[in-house]
Amino acid sequence: MRRLFFFSLLALAACKDDLATLPAPIDISKEALGYYCQMELVEHDGPKGQAHLDGMPAPIFFSQVRDVIAYLHMPEQSHAVKVAYVQDMTNADWAAPGDWIRAEDALYVAGSNAVGGMGAAEFVPFSDLMAAEAFAHDHGGWVLAYADIRAEDVLGGKTPEAKSATDSEDINARLKALGQ
Repeated sequence: MRRLFFFSLLALAACKDDLATLPAPIDISKEALGYYCQMELVEHDGPKGQAHLDGMPAPIFFSQVRDVIAYLHMPEQSHAVKVAYVQDMTNADWAAPGDWIRAEDALYVAGSNAVGGMGAAEFVPFSDLMAAEAFAHDHGGWVLAYADIRAEDVLGGKTPEAKSATDSEDINARLKALGQ
């Protein structure tokens, strides 16, 4: 019994060490650029995201939350993601997003009328379930945990329930614009 207790304490200490070594979120500066669009983040309203990559000295930023979630769902990343953060909208407004929270800990309102910094439908992050439900009531949509978001939910132009025949045209136009 003592041995089991000792190993449990050792495992708990290892978990605490892992959390303590995660990089902290970085505040957005005027020089921060969106990873995909290479535009200044301060020019965009709404919540943003950031991902800290293994071996990289600074995080990569995203102009909207949907983009960081899409990045996390893509299998072809060059570096392992240590941690990703999103801005909590629990006690914030669209022009002044809230504090950073871990992306995997947030609850997201999907399918609402909220449009992110790049003009696409947004996954609005919350740390509080009641705030997320209130937002969904006021703006439409539904609440999802991070673990319930599928790659196809964020890699297309819209949430699955709202897809249309123009989705592939929208994605192709966005990819073409990025390549120019």
